[in-house]
Amino acid sequence: MASEANSHAQTLSTILSLGRAKDHVGIGNILSEMDSATLHNLVESSLDAEDSYISGGTSATNLSATIFMLKGGSALIEIGASENGEGILSAVARACVSQICDEDPERDKEDGKKWSGVCDKLLEVLPQLSPLSIIDISFRILAELKACGSTPGPLSSFLPMLLDTLGTVGPVEIVSKGEGFGMATEGSGHGASISRTGSALKAYWVESACSCRWDPKSSVALCALLREIVLSERQIELVANRMLRQLKLVDMNELPAMVYQLLLFARNGLKREIIGGVFKFFDGLEESIPYDEADTANSEARKKWRELGDIEGTVMLHISYSIKQDLELGDALIGYAKDSEATAAGSTTQHTLSTFSFACLLSLARIHRFEDAVTTFLRTVIIKSIHDSITLASTVWVRPYLPAVSFSPQALLNAIVARSSYGWDQVTQSLIQLCLNTIDYVATASKRGAYSASACKEARRICMKALRSAFATHEFVRSELVDQILHRVAFQADSHMQFLGLLGELVADDPDALRVYSSKFVDVFDSISLLSANTVEQLLVSTSPVFLDDSQYRSSLVLVLRKILFAHNHDDRHTALSGLFVLIRGFASALYECRKQSESTGDGRLNRRVQRQADIYSSVLLEMLGLLRRCLTQQPELRSRSYERLALLLNAEYVRCNLFFLNTLHDMFRIELSKYYQGDKGYDSPINIQQCLNPTTHKIIMPMPSFLHCFAKLTSGLVDLSKASNSAALGSGVVDLTGDGAGSSSSAFVTVLGSADTWKDLCVRLAKAQLEDFELDPTGDYSLDNPSGLRNHNTAQLVIGCLDSCLDYALAHCMQAEMSCNGPSCELDNPAMAMELYSQFSRFADVLCSRCLDDKKKRIIGGASELSLISLDAAIDVLRVVLPDKSRVENEGHLLNCGARDHNWFVAHTGKASQWSSNQSFVKHMLEIALARIQRRPNAANTSSGRAQQEADVSSILELAYIVYSGALVYYNSESSDLPTDLPPYLKSKQARGRGVLHLCTEIFAACASALSDRGMADALALAVAYPNPTLFEVRHRPSEQLATSTHALDGARFRRSLSDATQDIVVLATGLRNAVSVLLVQKPAATKEAVHLLSCMLVFTDRLSELVSICGSSDDDLSRDAAYTSLHKTAKWTVGQIYGEIPGDLHLIKSLVAQLAGCQTFLQPESAVTLPSLTYSQQQRHGAPPATSSSDDEELGPLHKLADHLCSASRMFSGDAGSDSEEESDLSMLTPRTVPALVVLITAWLKSELHRVDWAVGQLKRCVQVELAELEGQDDADLEMSIHAERRICYRLCALAQVLMRLLGGSLAAASNDLVIRVFQDMHKSLALLTRAKLATADLPITEAYIDTLSLICSDMNTHAYTVIIEKYGNVGASEGALQAWPIKDKGKSKGKQKGKSEASVAKSRSKVQRDSALVSSLIYQMELTEKYVIQLATKLKTPLAHYLKRSTARDFRIESAALPDPMEIAAAQQSMRSQRGQASEAEAEPDPEPELDLGLGQELVGEEDEGESDDEGSIRRGHASVRAYASVADSHDESEAPEEEDVLVSGESEPETEMMDVVDLEASPIYDSADEEAVQEESGDESVRNSKRARRG
Repeated sequence: MASEANSHAQTLSTILSLGRAKDHVGIGNILSEMDSATLHNLVESSLDAEDSYISGGTSATNLSATIFMLKGGSALIEIGASENGEGILSAVARACVSQICDEDPERDKEDGKKWSGVCDKLLEVLPQLSPLSIIDISFRILAELKACGSTPGPLSSFLPMLLDTLGTVGPVEIVSKGEGFGMATEGSGHGASISRTGSALKAYWVESACSCRWDPKSSVALCALLREIVLSERQIELVANRMLRQLKLVDMNELPAMVYQLLLFARNGLKREIIGGVFKFFDGLEESIPYDEADTANSEARKKWRELGDIEGTVMLHISYSIKQDLELGDALIGYAKDSEATAAGSTTQHTLSTFSFACLLSLARIHRFEDAVTTFLRTVIIKSIHDSITLASTVWVRPYLPAVSFSPQALLNAIVARSSYGWDQVTQSLIQLCLNTIDYVATASKRGAYSASACKEARRICMKALRSAFATHEFVRSELVDQILHRVAFQADSHMQFLGLLGELVADDPDALRVYSSKFVDVFDSISLLSANTVEQLLVSTSPVFLDDSQYRSSLVLVLRKILFAHNHDDRHTALSGLFVLIRGFASALYECRKQSESTGDGRLNRRVQRQADIYSSVLLEMLGLLRRCLTQQPELRSRSYERLALLLNAEYVRCNLFFLNTLHDMFRIELSKYYQGDKGYDSPINIQQCLNPTTHKIIMPMPSFLHCFAKLTSGLVDLSKASNSAALGSGVVDLTGDGAGSSSSAFVTVLGSADTWKDLCVRLAKAQLEDFELDPTGDYSLDNPSGLRNHNTAQLVIGCLDSCLDYALAHCMQAEMSCNGPSCELDNPAMAMELYSQFSRFADVLCSRCLDDKKKRIIGGASELSLISLDAAIDVLRVVLPDKSRVENEGHLLNCGARDHNWFVAHTGKASQWSSNQSFVKHMLEIALARIQRRPNAANTSSGRAQQEADVSSILELAYIVYSGALVYYNSESSDLPTDLPPYLKSKQARGRGVLHLCTEIFAACASALSDRGMADALALAVAYPNPTLFEVRHRPSEQLATSTHALDGARFRRSLSDATQDIVVLATGLRNAVSVLLVQKPAATKEAVHLLSCMLVFTDRLSELVSICGSSDDDLSRDAAYTSLHKTAKWTVGQIYGEIPGDLHLIKSLVAQLAGCQTFLQPESAVTLPSLTYSQQQRHGAPPATSSSDDEELGPLHKLADHLCSASRMFSGDAGSDSEEESDLSMLTPRTVPALVVLITAWLKSELHRVDWAVGQLKRCVQVELAELEGQDDADLEMSIHAERRICYRLCALAQVLMRLLGGSLAAASNDLVIRVFQDMHKSLALLTRAKLATADLPITEAYIDTLSLICSDMNTHAYTVIIEKYGNVGASEGALQAWPIKDKGKSKGKQKGKSEASVAKSRSKVQRDSALVSSLIYQMELTEKYVIQLATKLKTPLAHYLKRSTARDFRIESAALPDPMEIAAAQQSMRSQRGQASEAEAEPDPEPELDLGLGQELVGEEDEGESDDEGSIRRGHASVRAYASVADSHDESEAPEEEDVLVSGESEPETEMMDVVDLEASPIYDSADEEAVQEESGDESVRNSKRARRG
């Protein structure tokens, strides 16, 4: 061994010497004398030795000797000694690779550098290696991979080139060693010889590498190595799957690098599959560590989520970077997300979009190219999932057969926001944009009918909550979010009011965070001319906490408002005035809170901090009062608006407790009143009305009514504080900023007593005033088109307003027992004074309303309530005692008999107001005022009359509803149908003219129910009626509520009830309303209008109870659901009984009853069919869904079937078409010639909505099939049981709807009703076409008997009825169209006058009707053919005969009427005459006249130019055949824009020009379709050339 080592050392020394001399050929000659084993040992000795050889004074490592060996082999090949050279290279290369594989990977980096040098040289000589050596080296590395699970690091750059070279090797004879392929070496000929190509060996190498175990630590390196290899499609798929499987084995910290290698590998192909594999892996990883907000407080859970979030965040960055490098990868990601959303929605094992995939899409949205596509897709996913969930819950008939929608957008967005602080920062900005875009979209989506209003509302709520969370979590998005909100506000976007509400919530969450953006708020106010008054008011309300504490923002805001208050544009002034009153309200409220805070300390003194705040608020309030004083001296319109807004402000508690504020205003008003008040008794009128008018223009220059209303509230407020003047300190909550304490307040109240005397004088004198005192005549002119009438009108309006102000003051005075002017004998304490004032008010108002007429002699002013300025709160205070609750009077322990307004107070005031209650006219007036205030639109800042608006708060609405229910409606809440006998005076008699008290009470209750339902608080109304509580009613005008945002809900805790209690409240109220309607309808005459209003309330609670029925949860929820179902079942039965009972034929009553039936008809079914919820597939397997039957549809739709029969029978009777074989005449008393068309409209509208639900269910059928297929994967013999049940249920439902529609098709309805029925029939064909297309797309669904029955009913029986209707009602469309086109229309002449205009209007109206009829019939024919096309395709695909269910009529085949064809001899003669005329004209060399029109009695369709190149006879025959298609509206006239772009249809009657000549045959005797026809339809559906030719012909 020593001698061999010495020999190797000597040889190496020689090689090094020759190498330095660059004698590579000499090295080759030396090596060629050695055999392979010797060379192998020499190389190993060279690489293993650590010594350096000194030769010639220089040193060289043994590594250089190995490199010189490789160079020697290459030199021999270059000089022609290829065999020796290849042998040397092969031996050296094998030895090098073996040595590298055997090397310990843990050795230092110096060895790595050594091996890298060797590998670099191996790359140089790789093309010179022999095929066998390439194979041996490749499989030596494979053996190392199998043994160690990794490949040597130095070979990472050499191995891909080696394998690519291996793939180019041709057939090679190799020696087999056991299984697989062995290494072929010299002398190993004992094995079997096998011929293999290099590509096969490469494929085997790749397959073996993918099937062996990989070391997790080397997985990234192996992925990078395989990525560099050129692979076939099958190998790409194999490697991709292996890399995806390896994700589960690598360490968490290696996941980002592993995913990045996968993304780089995706450039070879399978982009969508690789993206899907990555998403599925992280979905499973998240499921293994479930996210729970409650567990985030746990340090261990937080640590896990932070680690996972950081890793996922890094992966998202890798994905974004890879997509920027390869944009096709982004398309693949979006495509995978869309496929996943379409196939896995609702499954329990797969999710539509997981949190990680959703976040990845948000990260992708930051790339500009994909921003719109990703945002639109995610927005659609959010809204559609909510819409599907709501629709599934309300679609009872198919709910048990469809899987539940498990995708929760709210939970997903919450999770993304929560985890964005764990490394997901890059998705936050995209999330903000998505939420903003969604809020913008849903603002108009419900109006367009894209989604339901409830779905849009829920989507908006979820997105706003996500924005609030993101704003609180991330500081870097706050500026952008505020900019986006203010941008939408400044430009008055459709969603700007929703964003104002969001801004208010952000300010309420964290006012300090918004203070830094105060300058941006001021910039919005600079463009105030673009904003509405309501927008400015809401913006200031939303930012009120900011301007209360931020002095810079407050100063800038006041400066802006000061500038705009005196602008030239009056609209800008009104807008700025709205903002001014918001500021006054805010600072007055802040002062009130300071006083309350001081009282809570116990000593009653303001501490320094509170005193400092109070000083700031008071100084700003003084400045606001100065601006207000200037506003009260401007134009009359601005002054009137100021007075009205000030009157609303004075209702607030925090203003009425501010003594300084009230005293300052009171002084201003006393000075102003002295200019117009005539205190001397010698004057007939206490107010100089003429001084309030311009003597020249007679316009109002002093809005005295608004002024007096404010003055009355000021006086009342100061008198309320009179007790504070008798104590050393002011009362609770009273703010005194004068500094003199009780002394100054006492002097102020001396002044206010004088104002009370003034009010007494005003009330007494105006109660006795006459029209003549104001120079008015009851029979005079009060119109607005002449100076005299304008003066009388404005004078009367001012007097009426003054009387209204006095009436308001007198009513308030009587309602407060402790209030008096100069003693208990004050005349205003007597209720009779209020009645005298009302009598005067009513008399003056009647004169003005009856005499103020327009050009058509109609009243301009509807009633006295339109002239009143009494507020809603004042009306409620009066109605509380005018319509007393009998139970509160009789029961001392009533919930409302507490506090200052206890039982004694209520009984005393009720008795005092008995004189008011007995006056029905007065009660009506107060109810009309309350109704007008409730019905005001919240988004409108101004009325048409210019009066200020204030949206009624929830407490006011609830108390008003309770008053009218307990004071009026409760008397009719009887289970017996007997009329009540103990009615109060205001309900006993009904006035002959106008609305009665009961009518107004029902209308108010309906308005309250509608207002609360819009705010989502219908439960609160039932609570207020069932359990009235002071906390529900007596919390109005608190500062926090006045400064609340636009969310309407004041304090949700006050109205929140448990589910069972809320259900019970609604059931009790719904039962009471149902009993009241029954009692009202048995009166003689029936109170139909009152019943209509109560039915509208019942419909509100029916919808709410339907929602409760859909709830699934605990046993308590089950009890609530059972109670709700019982109530709805009774309501449905009761509604059916009312419809088929003896009810009057009132149109509105019938509409309300039918609407009520449509709302609760579902609950005519058994409870088990209604309350069964939607289940996941696993739940369906455990519990099992009931088999699909049509019995529930029969029970549910039976009343509508019967009603449709009655409608058809009554229609025949009214039209005189009833024959001996007709059905029996309808015995329904409500069916009249006026109500039948209205009922048809209601039923067809209901049918359209139900068909839309059918279409939605068909869309869910595909999802149901895919979910079930995923669950049954691997079970070849399993059937799609639940999907088949769902398909059958849809067919049964469609059949039931078709039965109702067929009854209407067979009736003799009016023309307008027929149009509606035909349109619904067209929608029914669309639904059947959608169902057929769904079955075409899913081969696993068989053709069921239910589908065949549906097909037979619609395409056979109903088509027959439809053809009959088309022939009878629309058969002369072509003739009518031709006649109208030939109708001569001339220009209007002055001599003809109106007669000519009427004739033109009549012709235009007739023409439009003919065009509508033509389009309607052609659309129907098109849709029928489209349905038949899909049916034929389905029959061909499933090899099931279905064509015999498609019945056609001769009208459908457009039979040629020979009588309508022209005589060929006449045509030939006319053509000969025209040719002779042309010849004469050419001979005369004159310009030929236009070709005369040939009128052969066929209408304008026969007039036209001859085609170029065809004979005269052919042209005339072609024009003659054009009359064939004029018989009925055909699909040729169908607008191509109405047809779906992706669908092509074979239109009957349309053919190529050369085949348009067809024989006249009897199409009734021929079969409908033969096999050739079916093949033609199939070919046309996929032939793009045919489609293009058809479009060209139509063009």
